[in-house]
Amino acid sequence: MANLADGGFVRKYHVALFINKGTPGAPDWFRIEKSTDNTVTMNATTQDYDFIVDESPTTILNDYKPSLSQPITMIKGQPDYEYFFEKFYNQATGNAANTEILIVFYNELVSGTTFKAWKSGCSVAIDNINPVEGTLTANLSFNGTTEKGTATVTNGVPVFSGTGESWFALTVTVLLSTDPVAGATVMLNGTKAVTNAEGEAVFTVKNGETYVLGAYDSSSHDASEVFTAASGTTTKSITIA
Repeated sequence: MANLADGGFVRKYHVALFINKGTPGAPDWFRIEKSTDNTVTMNATTQDYDFIVDESPTTILNDYKPSLSQPITMIKGQPDYEYFFEKFYNQATGNAANTEILIVFYNELVSGTTFKAWKSGCSVAIDNINPVEGTLTANLSFNGTTEKGTATVTNGVPVFSGTGESWFALTVTVLLSTDPVAGATVMLNGTKAVTNAEGEAVFTVKNGETYVLGAYDSSSHDASEVFTAASGTTTKSITIA
């Protein structure tokens, strides 16, 4: 995409939205193309402090939790429709509703085909499907910290370079004594998943971040712990009792 010169208008196609249908370690980005909106709502979190020296409270802006509502035009075979329809059809929840989002700002050229970009964990919540209007609307919410960096785009495929923060897939195995527990519920910082036949559940975690891990089964066996994610450790077990 050509560089946007000073004085040029930033258009809708300059803010490109990508979703990862692969894994954090092996991303497979596709661009959301057939949406009719790409408004990024910042959802600022504020807190008021009524300092004794002031007549009126002071508002402090603590953080942002960006979100997007994506009305996808339902075109059979189109990657964005097929991806979100699968989430709708399976009524995806927990870790199955989590992915990554990448926003490439084509209006902010760094050099060559490299642009400023954001990357974040993302939850996908299907709002509605409207066959009359021909739209499937998904709400995308940023999870955790937004990583600021750049994306180099070659033939429409982005490669993100961040600030040193890295996300990776962590496989958690739930054990009762030494036996894997299928169908156990695993909670990781509020994200819920159910273990498969091997007693495993997969989460996306950030290197160096602290997590609260809990697990329980239908017989009220449970356990919890706190740990710090390390990119060199991609598996973890928790023993319920």
